[in-house]
Amino acid sequence: MSGDLNEVGTGVNLFTAGEVRGTARWFNDTADVLSIDDDDLEDTIAFVSKGGMTFLSPILPDLRAIVCTAGSRESHLAILSRESDVPCVLAAELTGTIADGDTVVLDLSDTETARVAVAAGAVTA
Repeated sequence: MSGDLNEVGTGVNLFTAGEVRGTARWFNDTADVLSIDDDDLEDTIAFVSKGGMTFLSPILPDLRAIVCTAGSRESHLAILSRESDVPCVLAAELTGTIADGDTVVLDLSDTETARVAVAAGAVTA
């Protein structure tokens, strides 16, 4: 990762996808998904706090990537992510706060470990 980024976490890389850059957006429940009104999600990296976040399934193919603080390679989210070919970080351990709108960079080049970073100056913790 380049020097203009602050690493804020690591997690399990679901599949190798190189560097993925996008805008952070937290989804906490179904209401967050239903509240989307034709938003352009192609640059959105969705952040979720639970492993079985299947409520993302209606928008999952439109997302740039997903970061989940729980889950495993066999979780529902992992299966849906692979089926939709959407990069996914599972069991993420975040050491800083990532806010909606932060520019996030995922280093998904390692087959096992993903690295999560935010653009310098965007860390809110």
